[in-house]
Amino acid sequence: MQTWVLATGCSPAPTSTPTPTPLPLVDPAAVLHRAVAQVLALKSVAFTLEHQIGTTMLFPGLEMSKASGVVDIPEKFSLKVEAELEFPRSYVEINIVTIGDQAYMTDFVTGQWREVPLDALPVSLGGLGRTLADIIEAVEAPQLAGAEQLRGRDAWRVTGRVRSQDLAGLVPGAAEDLEVALELWLDQGDGLLLQALITGPVLPTDVPEAVRLLVLDQFNVPVNITPPE
Repeated sequence: MQTWVLATGCSPAPTSTPTPTPLPLVDPAAVLHRAVAQVLALKSVAFTLEHQIGTTMLFPGLEMSKASGVVDIPEKFSLKVEAELEFPRSYVEINIVTIGDQAYMTDFVTGQWREVPLDALPVSLGGLGRTLADIIEAVEAPQLAGAEQLRGRDAWRVTGRVRSQDLAGLVPGAAEDLEVALELWLDQGDGLLLQALITGPVLPTDVPEAVRLLVLDQFNVPVNITPPE
């Protein structure tokens, strides 16, 4: 008895292309509205404001690349400014402490502390919660650009634009009526502003391709800011 085996060609099962997971229906305006309430409720925060491209002219011959520190909202902050002196070309640090109406700053040559008027400070962070709220409220045409992980947090990334003067509370001396692109990363859980990317000139002295990155961390962690000795 013979057994016949019929050989048939079989093609591999078709593979399906994964369907991208669509972003949930999230209203970016509602995300921003929630963030406003959160920054207004802040008691303290650590921050870094750093140039990705360009520098901030503090005065002719001195260019700031980074400022970092802590803020005890609304009236106290302590920060370090990192800058470069054009001549003689050198790296300098300036430390600043403010407590209410009193402001102290180190001389960038001698390093000695001296009391200065508030309006003489290259960076002012008094009332930071209100400053951030005003910037968020000024965002035009917000769009939900994605959902991302940022420093271990699930975050929404919202894009939009502001006018340069809307950033004056964060960048003193901001020019008038320049369009600035803004990307905001906001915690999906509690709505806190985690990071902001500011693209475009804000100051009249900025290069056209200027980019600044603001990073916020250590929300509501108690800080102790005292006058320098």
